[in-house]
Amino acid sequence: MPGYVIVIDLFGIVLAVIGFNMAFRQAAVRRLFGRPAAPPSAVHDEDDPLTYVLRIAGVMVMIFGIVLGGMMTLFHMT
Repeated sequence: MPGYVIVIDLFGIVLAVIGFNMAFRQAAVRRLFGRPAAPPSAVHDEDDPLTYVLRIAGVMVMIFGIVLGGMMTLFHMT
């Protein structure tokens, strides 16, 4: 495989890991942004809008990374 395919695959893996952390490990991402953790009362009353933003954007970034790396590899292998 050429080097550019490996570089793009690594970039796709990095995007997938970043997206997974944004979607499913929100406490760590909030600390990186300098935001406090979501209050426990928000679970029962009104959820924090940042929770939904991180969840949606994280899944989108994760899927983009998987598709980018996968399609590049599959197109090169054909």
